Amino acid sequence: MTTNEALPQRTPAHSTQDRIRRANLADAAGGFDGFVPLEWLKMSGAPVSETLIAWSQGKLAEIPAGVQWDVVQMERRRGWRTVTALRTAGATIGPVLHSESHIEVLVPLGSAADWDQDGATVLGPGEALLVPHPAVIAPHTQNARSWIVAPKGAVFTDGAALYEAYAAAGANMSMGGTR
Repeated sequence: MTTNEALPQRTPAHSTQDRIRRANLADAAGGFDGFVPLEWLKMSGAPVSETLIAWSQGKLAEIPAGVQWDVVQMERRRGWRTVTALRTAGATIGPVLHSESHIEVLVPLGSAADWDQDGATVLGPGEALLVPHPAVIAPHTQNARSWIVAPKGAVFTDGAALYEAYAAAGANMSMGGTR
């Protein structure tokens, strides 16, 4: 009997699929510091353990809107222009999600209550936001969703600044602007 035969054989701890998923998540992390923003999760009202389990299984987590923040959901093209306008203005930008059809921006609770812009809706109490792990930042996606700006602490986009940027993006689009 050789020395290797005498040693107990270890069963792989992770399947090939799990190793691929972990590698993709690590690749997507880019500038992500590796720490899940638990403060943000706790503030959301979502069960932290269920959220972490969903992410560990490569799934999206359901985070409730209308508990600590509201979510402004806008059509993708105008949403990208709105985020660009916010960046150009030097505004503080909190978490922003991207899906195949929408951009979703988290704003302080109640700051979008008077939102009257066409082409956007405000998700509030009782509505859920499907979110990937904070390391999944565009251009990487998880189930066709990614963060443009990942959550970090309690930083949100100012509702009034978002409103102005959204209106400006709409005006630019209606005038045929390409920005």
